[in-house]
Amino acid sequence: MRKNFIYAVMLLLGLTACRKTEVEDIFYASPEQRMTDTLNFIRGELKNAPYGWKAGFATGLKGGYGFYFQFDADQNVSMLSDYSTTSGADLKKSTYRVSPTNTPSLLFDTYNYISIMQDPVPGVAGGTAGQGYRSDIEFIYVGKRGDSLLFKGKKYSYPLTLIKLSQNEQQLYLNAGINSYKTNFAAAYNNNYMFSYLSGGQNGNLAVDIDYAGKAVKFSYVNASGSVTSIVTSPFYYTTSALNLVRSYYVPYNGKLIKALTYQGNKIQLIFTDGTTTELASQNSPLYKLDLVFDYNKTFKKLVSGDPIPGVTANVHISDKVKELFTTSGRTINTMYFAFNNSTTATFYIAYTSGTSPYVASATYQYRREGNKLWLKRTGIDGGNNWTTRSIQVAPVDALFGSGDERELVLDWAASSDISVKFPIGAIKSATNLNNMLYGRLGE
Repeated sequence: MRKNFIYAVMLLLGLTACRKTEVEDIFYASPEQRMTDTLNFIRGELKNAPYGWKAGFATGLKGGYGFYFQFDADQNVSMLSDYSTTSGADLKKSTYRVSPTNTPSLLFDTYNYISIMQDPVPGVAGGTAGQGYRSDIEFIYVGKRGDSLLFKGKKYSYPLTLIKLSQNEQQLYLNAGINSYKTNFAAAYNNNYMFSYLSGGQNGNLAVDIDYAGKAVKFSYVNASGSVTSIVTSPFYYTTSALNLVRSYYVPYNGKLIKALTYQGNKIQLIFTDGTTTELASQNSPLYKLDLVFDYNKTFKKLVSGDPIPGVTANVHISDKVKELFTTSGRTINTMYFAFNNSTTATFYIAYTSGTSPYVASATYQYRREGNKLWLKRTGIDGGNNWTTRSIQVAPVDALFGSGDERELVLDWAASSDISVKFPIGAIKSATNLNNMLYGRLGE
């Protein structure tokens, strides 16, 4: 009996040892050797693409950007980018490394067109101080798919996709093809479309809003009543043949995924991942109704005053005037918006800097609404009293919205005569003079 027990234990240990050996045999080599093999594979793929690569990635603050890369065996990379007209034509050489920084990674380690977007000095590329566009110069290898190499940013995790080029595509890039495509696409879109959309979707229409400056496309799902049910914003980048949405930001519509926009003559088409296309439609007014989408409990709660919007006619545009007055006083506005807080109160908010010190000036209003009519009455200012100390600078706001008396206003769309402005412009207008207004982009 004892002998049988000992035999059984020895048999069990033997089987366990066999299983352990089988598990270990799954890995053909040590972790160090596997790392070396992966790094060599990436290096080989990068340099053995005879006509280079096209690539695109997203940033955290300012949309997506496209690139042409040609890697060589001496760790040099020649580069073009859709960042600017200059970067689209002036081929720059810098260095790169494929390195085992915890995981196989591609690093761009000297200053180049990718580095510009990470530059922490706002005056270089207009990024945020200390952060730039929140983009990466070091990318972790994810894998290979067909003729593409997939990476993701080490810090911000946005995807970077490299796709092998043909000889013809390479020649287009080297002959400023990015710039040509950007110009031709804009001409086709700006001259033939106002508010573009796809019609007949399962959940209504899909409004398409291309933000050239922000390098992003906003897709708004609009139901039959004119309300927005959801919004998807996708960063984009240019190649020599399309305006591409960044991979992982593709947009669902009618059971398919939209991956790019392109033009044929004067028509804009959307390209789906299955290779099919559909043509954009257009109309002269936004697809959704302002009073149905702009409120404390609606899709948009803010009217944001950012960069000046060209082509809008207004006797008094308080956003531009307030910015001018703050600038004249030696201060800089960083953020300014009107927002509905809840069903009864709203706020006009200004964040600004004087030197390096940040401040906020804000006013609170009681409001009531009837359709597109709005009544405001100022009931308070911020606790720091900056609204009072900056009374000269905020005077245009008080002139439109009042400083304690109730004012009647109208919610309406503002129109731009500039054909490059394709997004809806929301406005709060004086009921007694519709050319006195606050206007801007709608924000969440």
